[in-house]
This record gives sequence, structure tokens and C-alpha cells, in this order.
Amino acid sequence: MPSKPRLSTAILAAGLALLMWGGRALAQDTNGWVARYELIELTGADGKKDGQSRAYAINETAQVVGWVDSGGVRHSAHWQSDRTTDLHGTVHFALKHPYVLYNQDYSEAYGISNAGQVVGTARALIRCPDASFVIDNAFLLRPAVLSDLGTPIPGDALTNLMTFSNPCGFGYDSAATGISNTNYVVGWADTDGGVIRAFLVHPVNNAFVQVVNGGNTLLIDLGTIGGSDPVSSATAVNDKGQVTGYSYTITADGKSAYRAFLLTPQDTNADGLPDTWFVPGAAGQNMLMTSIGTLGGTNSWGRDINASGAIVGESDMIAPNGGYFTHAFLYANGTMTDLGTLRTDPTQGYSAASAINDAGVVVGWAENDKRERRAFLYKDGRMQDLNSLLYLKDADGNDVIPSITLTEARDINAAGVIVGWGEVRGSKGAGQTKGFMLNPILVNPDMLDGDSSGGSSGGTGGSSGGYTGTPIFGLPQHLQNPQPSTVNGSTAQPDVTTNPLLSLCGFGAIIGLALALAGLVGLKRRGWR
Repeated sequence: MPSKPRLSTAILAAGLALLMWGGRALAQDTNGWVARYELIELTGADGKKDGQSRAYAINETAQVVGWVDSGGVRHSAHWQSDRTTDLHGTVHFALKHPYVLYNQDYSEAYGISNAGQVVGTARALIRCPDASFVIDNAFLLRPAVLSDLGTPIPGDALTNLMTFSNPCGFGYDSAATGISNTNYVVGWADTDGGVIRAFLVHPVNNAFVQVVNGGNTLLIDLGTIGGSDPVSSATAVNDKGQVTGYSYTITADGKSAYRAFLLTPQDTNADGLPDTWFVPGAAGQNMLMTSIGTLGGTNSWGRDINASGAIVGESDMIAPNGGYFTHAFLYANGTMTDLGTLRTDPTQGYSAASAINDAGVVVGWAENDKRERRAFLYKDGRMQDLNSLLYLKDADGNDVIPSITLTEARDINAAGVIVGWGEVRGSKGAGQTKGFMLNPILVNPDMLDGDSSGGSSGGTGGSSGGYTGTPIFGLPQHLQNPQPSTVNGSTAQPDVTTNPLLSLCGFGAIIGLALALAGLVGLKRRGWR
């Protein structure tokens, strides 16, 4: 648990500045301290430091979900504090289900709510009268299973959301890609016509599944924006029930295309709660689903939506020199903005945005001048390589090379904590990935070797070359409990302070706020993994 260092007026001011900063990462506070990130490399299955993993989502209490490699197969994983949980060992995905048995030892977790509800997809072999099929079905995991690992698994802890129709017909596959804090789950599922369609489901009488003829009738078919091929997929939903994703369509000049969409539900009962997500038009068109356009190219895909309805994703575009690329975009107030890339000429190369928090900070991946994929953060009109914003020091204050190169940032929460994955450095780790969490911290610029822009702290680097450094698993020792030092009889400041909102020993944002108001903003905590 956190321990309390000595306080000084400057530390108190820096902590309060950081509290105000919250998710507004990369600002410079009033005392001249600069924003950096503590790198926490997520452990693999059974807590192995060298195991493969990827982090897909984080909630406001710093619970992270994704997958870990377990014997060559992917298992849904949950990280919190210093614990890595392989959900197959906890939830028992192979428990018998009345319709589908998750018996193929494979799953991935894509989203998590603030209540700890996890969604994703898991694999099963089903035996039908004429043949056997391997299918992937969406799941919803209730949080009770994560609270006490010694308790027998309740029968309803893991819910198979199924598909629109009988899996022995054409309703083979589905995936739950996002969940809100208001119990809206979205994703995609096969219809009885054998095509995928975006869905939304929310509980009816506390149930997410109602089976009729082998299909889940509580899945709301969100339709499409219109076109000859009725294909769509939902990727994210906010607490208001607004949904984004992408839908197949035919453009005005007759071209096939995918378009990012915004779907805003209606409240037909005038009770303040949305209840209608589909208003039928021609050929399966949903009149509530609106295309948000492109950056000038043919296709676009929506990936995330925040509380105000701002959407991020990627879109085809045509560069000034005629090059054809796909770029990250931000759509807000009816306008789609090209976020560019990490190349010297930001109109060149490729990028994609994965997530946006309520402060409007965007994360994703982008190409640099070497055409290498790098995780980025976009704020105040500027895209930055997250590798260049790391604060990596050993106990003696020497630079430390991380064991991974950050290649994709996948999610960011309100406090500005970022998760994703990176490529393992060195020839032995070629092609392997490891999940990470980046915790915002404020750093004394004197500790940055004269560089306050982040240009040398971590570097962009490549994924090749022999790695001989020591990976950082958790907060470097001299940052865990920094104490003021005495120089010429006066008290100097500690080198760094962590965000008081981000304690991983049970403190949430509300407790962090209370501590800050009490003046205990210098609290430190031990890092994960």
C-alpha cells in the first residue's frame, strides 16, 4: 500500500497541479515540472515476466483486460495491482453451457466497465446434426468471479451472449467489443443470413440472454447505414448509449466502402433513458445510424466514442502528393480532423486512433520516418511518440532501456493512464508482444539531462538489436518513496511525483481527490508487475 513521504509547499503545489491536470497529459505544471510516463510492463500467464500479452482496455480504477499467452494459445486476462489473472483458470471457460461449451481453450477480453464487468469472445467446438464447427461467441463476465478467487464459480458468472440465430444454422460467430458503465454491451454477431451485424444488448429483468430457436433475442440488431450488403460492426458505446463502429455501404459513385458511424438512440418513453436503437429504413437501413464521412478517401472505421459523442478511428485519405494512406481521425461537432502521423511530413504514412477519453486525449499508433509502428498520444493538436515520453531511470538515476518498444496504445482512462502493447526487443523476442501500462507522473526537469521535451527519455528505437538492460517491472526504486534531500543546508525536491488519482492498492479517483484535498498529494505506491 502507499506510504506517506515528507511534505513541502512545493510538493503540495505540484500534486495539486497534477490533480487539476488529470487526463490532460503532457502539460507543464506551474512549478516547471514536466509530464512523463512510468512504464509498467504487464506480466504474462502465471505472472511470468517473459510471457506474451496484450492489453486492450482499462477502467477508472486501473483494472486492465486483454490476453496472455498460455502454452501457445490466448487466454483472456485481467490485471490489477500486482496480480495477473488468467481468466481461464478463474472462470473456467470450459464449464458446460446449455447451448455452447467454451471448450477450445481460447478467448480474448476487449472491454471492462468501472464495475469490473468484462466482455470479449471465446472459442467453442459445437456438434450439429450434419457437422461439427469451431465458433467464437461473445461473452460477458460478472465481477464477482474476480473478487474472491477461492470462491466456487457461480453458474451465471460467465454469460454466453450467443448470436442472432441458431449456431447450427448460420449464426456461428459473435464478439462483444465494448461495454459502458450503464450496462450497454456492443459488438457484432452473425445473422441467420450468415452475415455479421452490429448489436447492442442491455439487461432485461437482469438477464442479457433470452434464447428462442437457438438465438439470443435480446441482441438488438443495429442495422446498417444503407447498402446492398447488410454488414456492420459496433466497436464502442458510451454511457448515454451512443454507439460507433462501421458499416458497409455503396458510395454515390457506385463504389463499395466501409463508413464510420454515429448511432444516437431515442427515448420514446420520455423517461430520460434511451430505449430505441433501430428505426427501419430501406433494405435494413437504420435511420438512427449516421455516416460521419471520411478524410477524403473511400473508407473509414469508428473505434471509440467518449461521453460527449466525440469519435476516433481511421480513415482513408489522399495526401497532397497523391499518395493514398489511412490516417487517424477525431470526429467532433460534425467535423472530422486528420491527426496525421509521426513522420516529418505528417501527411505521409499510416496511423490509426484507438481510444479517446472524456478530456479529448487520443491514443493509437502511427508510422515514424523509418516506417516503424509506434504508440502515440494526441493532445492540443500535437501527436507525440509515447516512447519519447517515458521516464526510465534505475536506482542510481541512470537511463534504463525498456525491454519493449511501444507499438500500439489501445486505451486511455480519465486519469490519463494508457494501456496497449509493444514489441519485445532483441532477436529472441522477434514478433512477440507484451502488454504495458503507462502511468502519468510529473518529473523535475533537472532529471531529464537537459531535455524537457521527451526526446531522449526512452527514445523511439527499433525492435531489433541485442537487449542487455534490465526490464522495469513496477516503479523504479528511487521513485517509490522519494524523500527530500538536503543541499547546502536547504531542502531540495524529490525527483518525481505520481498522480494521486492512480493508486492501485484500492484507491479510486474519489479517494485520491479526498487525499489531495487533505494535503496528502505526495502519496506514492508500488508499481504493478
